[in-house]
This record gives sequence, C-alpha cells and structure tokens, in this order.
Amino acid sequence: MLRPKEVCERLGITYTTLWTYVKQGKIKPVVLETGKWRFREEDVERLMGVVKKRKVVLYARVSSNKEKDELVRQVSFLQEKVKEYDLVITDVGSGLDMKRKGFQKLLRMVLDNEVSKVVIASRDRLLTFGFEVMEEVCGAHNCEVEVLEEDKTLGQELVEDLISALLSFSEKLYGVGSNKYEKVKECVKELKD
Repeated sequence: MLRPKEVCERLGITYTTLWTYVKQGKIKPVVLETGKWRFREEDVERLMGVVKKRKVVLYARVSSNKEKDELVRQVSFLQEKVKEYDLVITDVGSGLDMKRKGFQKLLRMVLDNEVSKVVIASRDRLLTFGFEVMEEVCGAHNCEVEVLEEDKTLGQELVEDLISALLSFSEKLYGVGSNKYEKVKECVKELKD
C-alpha cells in the first residue's frame, strides 16, 4: 500500500491531480480507520499504464535428497492438474525450516506482489506449522493459495507433523548421517509402517 505522497512521486503529479483522479474514478483509495488514504500498488501501476503479469507458481517440497523421486512425482502431479503456470519452485528440506531457498524465493515474490496463485499438493509441502500465517500473508498480497490434496484426517496430519518435527529436531541435535540420527529415522519408519 502506498501513501498519497508516494503515488504522486511515482506518477509525477500533484496532490490536486491525484484528488481529481480519485473523483473521476481512475484510481480508488483504501480508507484506513484513521481516515488516511492508501493506494494499492497495482492500481497505481495500472494508472501508469504498467501492467505487471502476476505469476502462477507451482511449489513442491520433499524432506531429504533420498526422496528425489517423490519430488519429481509431486511436480508432475502439479503440472498435470494446473495446465497454465509460470514457474515451478522446488525445495529439499524440512517443512519446519523456513530458510529453505525455494520457500524464501516464493515468499519474496509474494511480498513483491509478483504472484497471483501458489499451487501445492498438500499443506505440509509448503509448511509443516504456520500454514495459516502464510495463507494470510498471501491473501494480504492478493495471492491465492490452492491446495490440491486435502484427503488426510486430522489424526494423519498430526502424526505426520509430529514425525516431521521429531526428524527435524534430531537432525539438528545429532547431525545428518550420524548413527543416532539414523536410529531415530529407523524408529520413525517403523512407527509409520
């Protein structure tokens, strides 16, 4: 959201001209509770004659390099379901780790209003915890989050979240590849089966 001064600077106009544009319906302000005006960046760009095409992004993630086949399957599934998209972003890492390169790239793009829709196979592919926060951030930037698979029960989701958290913490505690970490992974695998 831009302040009137920022809009005037971008358009190279005066406050009077901006007021005229508002009266003519060329641009609509968002009136805050305080009575102050703000303007949507895309409305200003449209007024400038600049139309930025916003992207539809497919996002896929797996937890480890051993799951590369699953990553390929996930991307294929997304591409099959969504015929028109602009970009595919993939990540290998824990759903608890918000510093994943792909996730960071996606977040920056959403915050820069470059994305109209993010499509994911399931909620946990984007984030293990805090999905609602990301959904809210996307919504505030006029970006839709579309989840294609939602057939898990609450119990299944909780177990998967717990397993993901357990693996993530043991990875940080013991280090990837250590004997203790591998033992935790084996125990988790037995629990899953």
